[in-house]
Amino acid sequence: MQIARAGMALFIAASLGFALGSTAQAETVAEVTVMNGARAVPATVVIPDGEGPFPAVVMNHGHGGGRQEGGGFARLAKALADAGILTIRMDFPGTGDSKEPFTEGYLSNMISDSNASLAYLLANYPADPARLGILGYSMGGRIALTIGESADNPYKAVGLLAPSAKPGKGLLLFFAGSEAEYERLYAEASSDKGYADYTTQYGQQQQLSKKWFDELLVSSPLDTISAYKGAMLVVHGDKDVVIKPEENEAVVAAYPAASIVLVPEADHGYGFYSDQPDVSALVESSFAKFFSENL
Repeated sequence: MQIARAGMALFIAASLGFALGSTAQAETVAEVTVMNGARAVPATVVIPDGEGPFPAVVMNHGHGGGRQEGGGFARLAKALADAGILTIRMDFPGTGDSKEPFTEGYLSNMISDSNASLAYLLANYPADPARLGILGYSMGGRIALTIGESADNPYKAVGLLAPSAKPGKGLLLFFAGSEAEYERLYAEASSDKGYADYTTQYGQQQQLSKKWFDELLVSSPLDTISAYKGAMLVVHGDKDVVIKPEENEAVVAAYPAASIVLVPEADHGYGFYSDQPDVSALVESSFAKFFSENL
């Protein structure tokens, strides 16, 4: 376990007396469609038992992951419901049940779909507009950071699971693997075809639009992180080689009021795509405790 740096609260949530299931309650799961202009956004709402209004959290998935994230996001939403927190999670373009092409899954569209999902939740469910949080995993963390730094940000608490937070060019080079491959992909996306064919390290076939490249290139979430004034939690794994520990620590260094949880034996899947009950339990309890205390 790492030693806490100055200005960083480093803790393991399991030791803080927040036991998942200690306040377990029934919940209702609703599959809905959020209309964002002409775009139909598949989404899942999980409503805790009780009268409400409830604190509410908008959950944003990672690059290509979809709102289920291998079942991990459903378990995380249940953990939040057990803590009395309402959630909505959506499929970004080209993922999960979305009928949109992956070429529409660029940063501004994903941010717009996240915001539209919040508006839908507030209009249709007993969500307390004064107790709102946002959660983002990997690329979803970049979305959560970007929204949290906006002038009209409605969120009191930002939860980040291995957030993609490095400057855009560094992120694009990571995706490509080298400068030469980045230039090749960008040239392909800039051609008349309008996108680059890309295979992820997990074998997913994706079509990355020129707009996807251009918007990420100018994105640098930590440059304006001080515009956010609420609570923040960063959760990351000691075996994650996609979003490495130093990238998570950079978020906390840029926003010293944030807390950080290190999850032993967690790679970038965080128990979403593997059977790691200890990892899953710590991820779920960390966010349930954080949002319970700050919403």
